[in-house]
Amino acid sequence: MKKWSCTVCGYEAEGDDPPDICPVCGVDHTMFELVETKGDSNAIDEGTLKRIKTSIRQFSYGMFIVTTKSGDKVNGQTANTVFQLTSEPNQIGVALNNGNYTNELVKESKKLAVHVMGQDSLGILGHFGFQSGRTVDKFKNYPCEIENDLPLLKKEVLSILEGHVVNALDVGTHTLFVVNVDDGFVNEDKKGIEPMTYSDFRTLKKGGTVAKSTEAKAEKQPEIKKERGENAMDMTKYVCTVCGYVHDPAVEGIAFADLPDSYECPVCGVGKDQFKPEA
Repeated sequence: MKKWSCTVCGYEAEGDDPPDICPVCGVDHTMFELVETKGDSNAIDEGTLKRIKTSIRQFSYGMFIVTTKSGDKVNGQTANTVFQLTSEPNQIGVALNNGNYTNELVKESKKLAVHVMGQDSLGILGHFGFQSGRTVDKFKNYPCEIENDLPLLKKEVLSILEGHVVNALDVGTHTLFVVNVDDGFVNEDKKGIEPMTYSDFRTLKKGGTVAKSTEAKAEKQPEIKKERGENAMDMTKYVCTVCGYVHDPAVEGIAFADLPDSYECPVCGVGKDQFKPEA
């Protein structure tokens, strides 16, 4: 029997496959990871598994959006496993969860585009990562340009690599696509913005700051200090109960209570009522 854990809220379930929808936070099955297989004589003990996971978390990952188009079907997803394989020819490896709609469309179309995201991309990464293209049009609020029969988000990215799949390896929960790079794009309007790493993403989601992408927000902090006193701003942090994003008044420059009722989580898009004070 397999044991699955929701990577967003920590809910655990048992079964051959993860649940279609997390009953706690509402994300789909693609946000679950396999954590244990009961009854397996070769199963790794808990201490060893913890050491392995801790070591793996030391790996450096980027944050990307992978898009594709198969006939009239267009979709994209957030991914962190994209890497160069060879330089002659230019080949990259892209790993996508086998349960993801994008994986399905890439297998049909045999082509994809990898978007390199900057440190200013928290919102769009959450938008493309915390919902399924089977039920949501992810491009509704992020219009794309179709070039070489691929959907490209040129305004939102640092750069793009377009390519065709030359091999695909099923590695269990994911498929590793080997992609020959056919074309590239560099967004000149975003020069000076650093690429988003997975570590950056986790820090920003929790309300922290990273170099360059949050300089504008950091400038608001002196104003907050001036306001402290009789009319001091409420500095309570609020946490999104769905994805874990933290609204920090010291970073955002506004108390949570002063946000409009229409406020949505910049990572997963849920409403203000899904936040609670940080414990």
